[in-house]
Amino acid sequence: MVTNLKVLCIKTVFNSDDSNKIDYKKGKVYQAEIIGDDILVEDESGDMCLAGLAVKEVVRLGIQEQRNGPWDDWFHAHFEFTGQ
Repeated sequence: MVTNLKVLCIKTVFNSDDSNKIDYKKGKVYQAEIIGDDILVEDESGDMCLAGLAVKEVVRLGIQEQRNGPWDDWFHAHFEFTGQ
């Protein structure tokens, strides 16, 4: 099941391959989708990109050690859900 929603970028994200390119701009609202246990967010190029793995998967992969919410720390540091 796909759930559509919007998220607000609270911290600008620069592209990991090109540090001059911005993927997400602080203060901008982006379209997002929850698919299964993951969340995808539309980036500046219009592509839907994986922005948050379910915490249980992040813990399983060894990316972080503790469960602290439905998605990983990176997602929570860069986005918040809007009421839109």
